Amino acid sequence: MKKAIFFLLNDYADWEGAYLASRLSMTKEWLVETASLDKGICQSIGGFSIVIAYSLEEIPRDIDLCILIGGNSWNIENNELKNLINFYLTSGIIVGAICGAVDFLAKNGLLNNYQHTGNSQYIWNEYTEYRNGNNFIKKQSITDRNLITANGTAAIEFSEQILTALYSDKRAEIEKEHELFRIGYYNYCNKYGDPFV
Repeated sequence: MKKAIFFLLNDYADWEGAYLASRLSMTKEWLVETASLDKGICQSIGGFSIVIAYSLEEIPRDIDLCILIGGNSWNIENNELKNLINFYLTSGIIVGAICGAVDFLAKNGLLNNYQHTGNSQYIWNEYTEYRNGNNFIKKQSITDRNLITANGTAAIEFSEQILTALYSDKRAEIEKEHELFRIGYYNYCNKYGDPFV
């Protein structure tokens, strides 16, 4: 079974991983687990509480997917987390980062070899380790090799790009499935027919 780790901090953004986690969990192929700096309870911006499976020290290295969910708490200094993410990137493991998690990558120089996007380059102006401004792409979500980045309004696009990276042979099916959420049920029915019929 393949393993996906969703890394969360307190005040994580509920919506940013919901589409992706649900799609992965609906298959028998994936095990979705959570991690944070410490074990215990992690609370979302919306007030939902999640019991964390792995502390930072316990996160396995042999995973298939690492997802860094954004929120209000990514203005942290943590070399152990930086080194873990760098290990995944250099090992070819797919890493997805959205919203504030992309800020952490920028601050730690982890975007310097990738095309990327994020909430705004403006907030990275004082990050001395960020040296790749020419490869900031003003799109909702960007895939460059094994790194997928997105801004905080791009939960649907983020999910779509990660699933496409995992299942490139199912691109059309993945795009159509996410189109339902992008344009809404009735517009989808008008375009493709009722998915429940």
